[in-house]
Amino acid sequence: MHSTHDSNAQQVNSPTANAEFLHGLLRIWRLMLRRQRVIFTVLASHVVLGVVYFALAPREYQSDSKLMIIQQSPDQVSTLNEQSGSDTIMSTHRELVRSPVVVGAAIEKLAPEHRIDLAPEPPSDWVDTIAERLSASTVRKTNVLQVSYRSADPEAAAAVVTAVTDAYLDFVEKTHGDTAAEVLAKLTAERDLKRRELAERQQELQQLRQTIGHLSVESRDGVVDPTIARAIQLNESLVEIQKQRLETQASLATVEAALSRGEDVRPYLALVEETVGREALLSTLGMSEQDQSALGQQQMRLLTLQNRLRRISAHLGPRHPEVLAVQDEIGGIERYLTSYHSASGSRYGVLASEDIGRLLRQMLRQSIAQAWQREQQLTTAFEAARGEAAYHSGALIDLAMRERDVTRLEREVDVLFEKIAAIDIHQVQGPIKVTPVEQPLPDDTPVSPRFELVFAASIVLGLLVGVGIVYAQDLLDDRFGSPEEIALQLDTPVLALVRKIEAFDGPGLESVAMHRAGSTHEMEAFRTLRTAITLGEQSADRIAISSAEPSDGKTTVSSNLAVAFAQIGRRTLVIDADLRRPGMTTLLDQKGRPGVTDVLVESGDVARVAERVVQRTAEPKLDIIPAGPRRANAPELLSGQNFSELLAWADANYDQVLIDCPPVLAVSDAQLVGRLVDGVLLVISPDKNHRRLVARACDSFHSAGVHLLGVVANRVGDAGGAYGYGYGYGYGADPETSAEADPKNIGEPRLAA
Repeated sequence: MHSTHDSNAQQVNSPTANAEFLHGLLRIWRLMLRRQRVIFTVLASHVVLGVVYFALAPREYQSDSKLMIIQQSPDQVSTLNEQSGSDTIMSTHRELVRSPVVVGAAIEKLAPEHRIDLAPEPPSDWVDTIAERLSASTVRKTNVLQVSYRSADPEAAAAVVTAVTDAYLDFVEKTHGDTAAEVLAKLTAERDLKRRELAERQQELQQLRQTIGHLSVESRDGVVDPTIARAIQLNESLVEIQKQRLETQASLATVEAALSRGEDVRPYLALVEETVGREALLSTLGMSEQDQSALGQQQMRLLTLQNRLRRISAHLGPRHPEVLAVQDEIGGIERYLTSYHSASGSRYGVLASEDIGRLLRQMLRQSIAQAWQREQQLTTAFEAARGEAAYHSGALIDLAMRERDVTRLEREVDVLFEKIAAIDIHQVQGPIKVTPVEQPLPDDTPVSPRFELVFAASIVLGLLVGVGIVYAQDLLDDRFGSPEEIALQLDTPVLALVRKIEAFDGPGLESVAMHRAGSTHEMEAFRTLRTAITLGEQSADRIAISSAEPSDGKTTVSSNLAVAFAQIGRRTLVIDADLRRPGMTTLLDQKGRPGVTDVLVESGDVARVAERVVQRTAEPKLDIIPAGPRRANAPELLSGQNFSELLAWADANYDQVLIDCPPVLAVSDAQLVGRLVDGVLLVISPDKNHRRLVARACDSFHSAGVHLLGVVANRVGDAGGAYGYGYGYGYGADPETSAEADPKNIGEPRLAA
């Protein structure tokens, strides 16, 4: 549940975060446009500093050389195409080129005229000085190492790279030059040792085979020694004869038990037959296997003739010669079988049960004696074979171990021969082969400073510093810089920009600029505001007007906007809801007269009281309800039922209702009134209000559920300032002759309901 909620929260917050990021970028861009002079000044100064640096900076020249590094194995042939560079090997050689050993050897190779970079340094720091200016890098996806050096002189740069390269090659050759010969000598000595050991093991193996007379044969399960195989066969034969003897003894016990009980032993013939064999039993009883075979053949022939007789009888008569012939043949076979059974029965019947029992007992005892004698012979032979096999088993284990040693030594000798053969082919090469592929040459073109890099760095640094200064100024200023910035940061449209209006002397509407000098360019802002409200997407017949802080000019905007609505024929009512400091009441000279507080405390008919407190003005279509006597419980009065009924009465009798409210950050009256009207206008003074306070004012309306129609920027500067409006329209027409001011040209105003 929590994970789902967090996921949804992230999805909701992501567009908000993106929008805030875009708003931030747009704000910075507008700041840059506003303060572009600062940015251009900082940018120009950085460019000048960059040019000065380029002109005065010492020149550095670079020389390069390239080395191809190949790692070789003594047991394989290494070629350029097959060699894959090892990162570890290349990293090792990059550090090796800049190592103190190589750099120190390179310094010794340098001529005095090429040590210009070392002149201001003590000899103890020469290695570090060269190492700081020396660099080694790997060309991407290759085994090529690039060595570079920067110097104040191109000839010295090339000389240092040459000296470092030579010192590095000497070090590699000294370290790895004799490696192949050493490896070859070591492998040869090891090979000779293994060969001698192999010869000794082979001789010992041959002597052992001759000693034990080893003969082995291959079988499905592996190699079997004949001695062990003979012992196994004797053991199997001994087990079989013991089994046969035990079965015969069991049969003898059964027959003897039957004889002792006086039973007929004929039923035990089958048991004796399984023990001594059918042939022996029949021979003892005067029967032979041949007689039984002949008897079976005659019985099969009889069945065949009987089947034939049934088939031909279905088609031939009983006197048919063929039928008679088959019947005669069947009769002959039946007489033979009858006479045979009679003869055998007579022979079998001659022997009494006791005689048969004695014969069977004699046969079983004789069979047991033979089995016992055979068992004794097999036991003697098995014991002898087992002893011999036991001796051979130990010898065979020793023989197998020696054979494995010989096989292992043969493989090791073969591997050593292969390694030695490979080293013989490449014994002139070490494990690491370094080949120079590019020689260092002097280059008269300096690599530092480079004009394009200095210029680009000056531009980038100048822009960054300029934007930082502008942003810091903006943070310290905390004022709105333009109408676009107001709309962007407050997420609310700017409906009008009102310039500073000169105060007029006079009672009532004579002090309102829109009534006194409505044809001036400054008053065009109120006509613009009136048009924005009238043509808005939502109906805005009841509007509350408030400000972020006191003295922002909300009363001035309210009075002039009311006159602007009245001049186009809309019946307009202004309600002074600032019950603490009623500025509208004071401006229109209505102090001391009954007003809003009288309506709010009245317990009777609100409409009747409202009609009584409405005051007419010099503008025919404009009326006002002053604040009335001051009350300490203004929030309670404004949130009561009477104020809602007052607004309902005003909406029914007037085309436009404007409520002048206190500043929203000072008290909560504007929020209470804003919930009862179509929308709220927020008047701000950009030169006076801080951005944080104005944003807090907007948030207070949003948090209370009040619809904020937009913002009116009051007391903005002239056309040349950041809020320049550019009033050079050249209207200059008298409001009395203006098409906009003539109600006849825009249609009849809406009548009261």
